Amino acid sequence: MPFDTALSGIRAASTDLTVTGNNIANASTTGFKVSRVEFGDVYATSVLGAGANSVGSGIQVQDVAQGFSQGNIAFTENELDLAINGNGFFLLSRNGEQLYSRAGTFGLNDDGYITNNVGARIQGFQADTGGNVGGITGDIQIQTANLAPRQTTSVDSILNLDSTDEILQSIGREFQTQGNAIGVAQIGLQNATITTLTGTTFALPLANDFTTTPMTFDVQLSGATSGNNGTVSIDLDTGSGVPATINTFNDLSTLAGVINAQIFNPVLPQTAIDVIADAVDYGGGVYGLEITSLQEGENSLVQVLTPSANVAQIGLNPAPASVGGIAAVSNGYPQQSIEFIGPDGAIVPFTSLQGVTAAQTASRLNALEGVSATSQSELTLSNHTSASGNLTVSFNGVNLVADSLAGLEAEVNALSDSVLPGITATLSPTGTSLVLASAVGDDLRIAIDSVNGGDSLTIQGDLDAPAQTLQVPPVGAGNFDSTLNSVTVGGAINIVLDQGYVMENASPPSIGLYQPISDAEFEDVVINAFDPTDQSTYNSATSMSIYDSLGNSHVMTQYFVKQNYDATDPASASNHWQMFVQIDGLDVGDPDTSLPPPANISPTPLSFGVYFNEDGSLNNILTEDMLISNWVPLDSNGQPNGAMGPQNVLAGGTPAIPEPPTSSNFVIELNGTTQFGSDFSVNDVDQNGYATGRLSGLSIDESGIIFARYTNGESQTLAQVALADFTNQQGLQPVGNTMWAENFESGQPNIGTPRSAALGALQSGALEESNVDLSEQLVNLIIAQRNFQASAKTIETADQVTQTIINLR
Repeated sequence: MPFDTALSGIRAASTDLTVTGNNIANASTTGFKVSRVEFGDVYATSVLGAGANSVGSGIQVQDVAQGFSQGNIAFTENELDLAINGNGFFLLSRNGEQLYSRAGTFGLNDDGYITNNVGARIQGFQADTGGNVGGITGDIQIQTANLAPRQTTSVDSILNLDSTDEILQSIGREFQTQGNAIGVAQIGLQNATITTLTGTTFALPLANDFTTTPMTFDVQLSGATSGNNGTVSIDLDTGSGVPATINTFNDLSTLAGVINAQIFNPVLPQTAIDVIADAVDYGGGVYGLEITSLQEGENSLVQVLTPSANVAQIGLNPAPASVGGIAAVSNGYPQQSIEFIGPDGAIVPFTSLQGVTAAQTASRLNALEGVSATSQSELTLSNHTSASGNLTVSFNGVNLVADSLAGLEAEVNALSDSVLPGITATLSPTGTSLVLASAVGDDLRIAIDSVNGGDSLTIQGDLDAPAQTLQVPPVGAGNFDSTLNSVTVGGAINIVLDQGYVMENASPPSIGLYQPISDAEFEDVVINAFDPTDQSTYNSATSMSIYDSLGNSHVMTQYFVKQNYDATDPASASNHWQMFVQIDGLDVGDPDTSLPPPANISPTPLSFGVYFNEDGSLNNILTEDMLISNWVPLDSNGQPNGAMGPQNVLAGGTPAIPEPPTSSNFVIELNGTTQFGSDFSVNDVDQNGYATGRLSGLSIDESGIIFARYTNGESQTLAQVALADFTNQQGLQPVGNTMWAENFESGQPNIGTPRSAALGALQSGALEESNVDLSEQLVNLIIAQRNFQASAKTIETADQVTQTIINLR
């Protein structure tokens, strides 16, 4: 009957309409693949096959096939939107079920997994902490929490050191003055006195009338070592300017002025002498005249000779005796001469003046070519005795108010930046002695004063010389030497001679600042030795940030010093540099356990030998391994910040840094560093540490590598997106939401990375549109409609034929 045939046609056309409508409905569905209905005719058969004149029985739907042709690529603003350009499907996992899709509308869920709109997780190859992608697929999870910090374990520097740089260092000779006058505690007067002749006192007015009776006498100075000795005749009358009568102190001052005028401008052939007369008002109507030397500290003699009788009225007849001046105590250094011989053989004599401080002598030495000098001085106070707390110590002219050694320590150190520059005080652990030192080598002068007799203080300079004790004279001490009221201690000098210079004393002294000079008195010393605070001591430097285990940033600085090469010295080498390393401006070398405590646990300067070949390339054989094994990370206050500490070499530290690290140790590599004749340059630097950071962005390249960027400036490979392909893509089972499942007809998936084998490339920030051709589908819709109508017409016609048959009578 034609009804069944027509019904099969209607069913086929209805299926075609459904498929076409589904295509039209999904014309805007991302990753959708167009479907088409594939039909086949139907013929009745028997056991022995169809007859020769078989009539068809209608139509059947053989398959609804999908076309996996490439859809258009539309670009979006979402970095996680992905489009496959070429073959392949995204691998998705939904509750353990493996699914496949071409729709790349992905985002992050609350756990950081990359999922599509229905929660299926994209699959890929996860990377380790080093950014190495593995080979096992799994859910791709983006760590959205803060990136944990990583401490620096490796630093790579590629530099160029200028082969034309000068050698900054040289080997000189160092000499320390150790003469037997150095540091001896010299005791004597705090202040020098002046030779003084004091006449007997008298009252005013004087009985003498200078109009009728002049006064005459001679003034004589002798024994002055730095003044003008001699004798001057004095004639006092009104003609020389003296008032007729001396009634007041002003008149007496005028008389003294006349005496001075004649002393300074004597009658020839006499010459001026270095004394001066002064009128003195002692109070209570008592007056006098004093004649003093102009030079202090000299034991000279002032005399009044051949006085006329009336000279007694001004206290000078009989002639009084003068008291000789006494020099203030000095460091006791005598005048000494030494000689410096330059590389060209020229001899430069030098004289250290008597009593001059070590600081002044060092300053004069520094003015000589090829010579540099520094000085220092030191003394020790002990036996501080102050019965009633009234002892006052004067130090270098500054009166100190503290009344104990501990108090003096605090007071002196508080004044070291003002009235006592360069002075430091250090109290002994027992509190029984106090060391005072001058870093510049000034004389150290001590004096004491007290209202209590017997208060005292002991001063020790050179330990091989006697100590001196200052004591306030006890009450009633008639034989106490009051001139021993101050102690002075001088300093020593350190002299450094440039390479090729020689120092000697032709006349070795028996006592003085210098000892007899011989080769044994000198030591070799590096001149212009490396000092990170002095740019003239290193050729080049570069700095970079490194990180401790807590992610704190620190500054590592590498300093490069070119080394001297002497072909006759087997200990030197050509193309040799020394690299010094500091972190945060501090030394990080392993401790020198041979030093006494506490220096045996302190960091030492750290340096490494860097050697180059004749072609300027790095000599990896001679260049030392560079392990930083004594770095203690510190905070801004210079205290350990709680980060992981070091493991020095003696404790087992080696250049093989474990992962994860167990100490703050790291290694420096200079592979690729050169020594060419061009300016110093930093070609590349890298270190593997970083601070903590937040995720700031993602990027995905054509090969599916997911690259994360963090706010700490770091970037890291997190994973690689996996793709799958099938031998028979049309065999995949659609499961909705633009996803397919594997089945028997599709075959097993071939899983790989984008751009490998026959798999396509990924386009980030883009989506693959539906491959539905809407105009084509509208035409197909019309065709399906016509087919439906035609089959329905077949039924209508068959119905009319059947009705005709029924109506036969």
